[in-house]
Amino acid sequence: MPFQTDETWPAGLLTIFNHARAKRTTFENRYYGPYDKLLNYCFGESFAFYVAPQNPPRDDSRDTVDFIVFLVVFDNHDRPVLIVEVKDDGWSEKAELRYRADEQMRGRYALMLDDCPLPRLWGISLLGTSARVYCGDTATYQVQPPAIVRPDPSRVLSPTFLAGEWDLDIMTEEGFEKMKEIVTDILAHAGN
Repeated sequence: MPFQTDETWPAGLLTIFNHARAKRTTFENRYYGPYDKLLNYCFGESFAFYVAPQNPPRDDSRDTVDFIVFLVVFDNHDRPVLIVEVKDDGWSEKAELRYRADEQMRGRYALMLDDCPLPRLWGISLLGTSARVYCGDTATYQVQPPAIVRPDPSRVLSPTFLAGEWDLDIMTEEGFEKMKEIVTDILAHAGN
């Protein structure tokens, strides 16, 4: 069944995610296969787009320790149209980790926004299946939602900092509808 006409996630995809969530291990890439499958399902079997894993940050970067799965959907000219960064579920529980996840997504935008051929470069930060959706405007270089500045760099973050920002479960009906909105926007502006 094609994503554009479906009204909910396919049962098989939900099963794959349920198994990944149930693993509860520290295995970093337990979500790689499920999200690769989800993105390929969303963008279909045509050759207009492809999903590609990205290399972790360079070894001298502090982001290397924080890295889990970073996927990009490219058009057939190797230009990014969707950024997806996946961290383990546990990242949602700590303010410092949520802050790093947000900071890293904004870093991806800094590197990729000017390469996007569409009016918007969409991004999804996932902490397990909890999503925070980003949208970068290729004309103004503004990224939404706006960054929330760290209150005091010399102090530990309050446990509530960025709490609730990853409040969309991508595997729910609401998550399906948001994903459909994103993919429909990408396809419409890509002329597909």
